[in-house]
Amino acid sequence: MKTLNKCILAASLLAGSIAGYGQTSLVGKWHGTDNNLPIIDLDIEQNAGQATGSAIFYMIKRDYDGGNPYVFGQARGPMENLNYAPEKLSFDMHRKDGSLVSFRVELVDSGHAKLFRTSEDGPEGTGFPLVRVNQ
Repeated sequence: MKTLNKCILAASLLAGSIAGYGQTSLVGKWHGTDNNLPIIDLDIEQNAGQATGSAIFYMIKRDYDGGNPYVFGQARGPMENLNYAPEKLSFDMHRKDGSLVSFRVELVDSGHAKLFRTSEDGPEGTGFPLVRVNQ
């Protein structure tokens, strides 16, 4: 009986540490919106210490008559040149014209992160807010 109790305790501690890791890590799915329109979706995975990911950037358009903005397309692609730490990620993506755009994602808390565009010469600003969709 003591052995069974020790196994249950060990399993509980392991499950808690795995759940806690997900809360302090960027691994998972992230979503960013502006004015109720999707702007970006990120999917970040880590397998055997190797990080991979993909991103979808939504293209927003407003008609000339001043109507409400709407999504008219998306750019999807893999994250390249990933530099991953549990609370910070930098990556590049190729545009359709072949040019490279660089980004950084920083964990704010278990359910929030910020996306920064780092490839421009201007100041980075405060970052674009992201919300965790799932873990």
